[in-house]
Amino acid sequence: MSAYMAEARVLDTAALIAWPIAELSGGLIVHHQEEELRRISPDRAAILSSIGLDICQPSQEFLNSVTQTAQQSGDISGISETDLALLSLALERDVTLVTDDYRMQNLAEIMNIQWLVVSETGINEIWSWALICSGCRKKFDAPEITNSSSKEYGNCHDCGSELRLKREK
Repeated sequence: MSAYMAEARVLDTAALIAWPIAELSGGLIVHHQEEELRRISPDRAAILSSIGLDICQPSQEFLNSVTQTAQQSGDISGISETDLALLSLALERDVTLVTDDYRMQNLAEIMNIQWLVVSETGINEIWSWALICSGCRKKFDAPEITNSSSKEYGNCHDCGSELRLKREK
């Protein structure tokens, strides 16, 4: 029996796709991952439906807490609703999060959530983000809502140039 099987963990979709089936048993996932997995890997989804994953949703209290932290760090603009739910579930259940997503790892570090990587290296420092005008270089607060798919942040109110999300140093 693997050491990983002894404890519950929140599993992101990368873990569901890449990890051996035996390592996933007893893992915690959220509802949106079922749909995502069926779309990305129907064969893997069919196998996973029979291994005893616990499909949960975090409470609104923990979702609000993680969302607020993501807004403060600027990670909110590059993270999905599913990622926020997974982080919230790990925080609420006080279990390890398994993810290769750097923004999720960043938030986990900020919130003292234990995390493991699926197959990548993982982060080694905490980052924060801001919107920077590509023309006049004026700094704006990072967006307060998720925007992981469009990557469009609008234009500078002063010069009209495109705003870009950049890591703060």
